[in-house]
Amino acid sequence: MAASFATRAPGEGFNAWKVPGSYFDAIVQVTGDSSYPTGGYAFGATQLNTLTGGAFSMIESVEVVGPWASSTPTLFSAYYNVSTGKVQAFGTGATAGAAVAYLEVTAATNLSTFTCSLRVRAH
Repeated sequence: MAASFATRAPGEGFNAWKVPGSYFDAIVQVTGDSSYPTGGYAFGATQLNTLTGGAFSMIESVEVVGPWASSTPTLFSAYYNVSTGKVQAFGTGATAGAAVAYLEVTAATNLSTFTCSLRVRAH
């Protein structure tokens, strides 16, 4: 099973991916799966083209605009790793009285109820 990607419905007015010569600029929501892969979920031009039906040659930027959140009180930070082209999940390994470590979620963690939001700009 893999993470699912979906564009958030655009608001009224400007729709960047329908204007010739413009950048695609939209919010993409990522929902995890039941077994987080080591290193994160792949997200690049191939996944964006599949998602939108576009023909984008490169992703200009990806900004995290929402953490991995769920209806539970647990929350993970989202991070887009430019060098690997993957969306990752991080959390704290806090022990009372000790320094707080910021660690990637371990492989096989169930993130199926967690969704993060990315602002993607491509051309």
